[in-house]
Amino acid sequence: MFSGETNTRSDSQNRRMAGCLAFVGGFVNSSGFVLIGSFTSHVTGNVGRLANDAATGQFSAALTALGLVMAFFLGAFCASSIIESRFAGGATSRSYALALAVEASLLFLFTWVSCRSPLLPQAEQAAVLCAAMGMQNALVTRLSGAVVRTTHLTGVITDLGIECARWFRYSRRVLSEATNLRLVLGRRGAERPLPAKIWLLGTIAVTFLFGAVAGALSALHLQQLAMLLAALGVASCSLYARFNERLARTSREQSRFDRE
Repeated sequence: MFSGETNTRSDSQNRRMAGCLAFVGGFVNSSGFVLIGSFTSHVTGNVGRLANDAATGQFSAALTALGLVMAFFLGAFCASSIIESRFAGGATSRSYALALAVEASLLFLFTWVSCRSPLLPQAEQAAVLCAAMGMQNALVTRLSGAVVRTTHLTGVITDLGIECARWFRYSRRVLSEATNLRLVLGRRGAERPLPAKIWLLGTIAVTFLFGAVAGALSALHLQQLAMLLAALGVASCSLYARFNERLARTSREQSRFDRE
């Protein structure tokens, strides 16, 4: 699930990874909004706030929004640097485990800071969550070859609309062949779309939604401690990736021993 990049990955690996981390993305986004009044898993809204505040002369608020955008950027930069680093193993399960461990640490840090220092400005607390989500988005993008996104749904819903339109056209072609009626217009053929893609997109949309609901409910009942659930979830993914790295290393050593 957290090994191999782009064309070496299977559809099931992408679906499992997308399901786990999209749930986390939805959870952090909604629980963060309940706790500190800010969405933190995407940049678009904060850029809109930045532009609006700057246009209305609220420069302090505009700087706050810019800080959240930069926190997301720095999180993405940090995750990609870890994956590129030879020290961390360079695009292996070990580097993904380390990046996930740092993300989990940021979520734990948010919980600790928000519980110990409730008077700390919410902008600083939001920046921690933005950095965590930036790390997750960069990690998943690198790991899947930009096929999977787990911290926002705009592109996912757009792609679902595109795929559903393709299936609609293809179903009309099938019906046309069965009834001898011309139901598909235009010269372009109605090719059968790939089922795996719509399953992947549907997995992301559904798990993000469930994560968002779970995050909001947890924040209402557990307050700041709710983010511990997300932190533990990401930490579990990190341990899983690390276990995969050790298993793969043992397998390579065994294969080398057998050849010798």
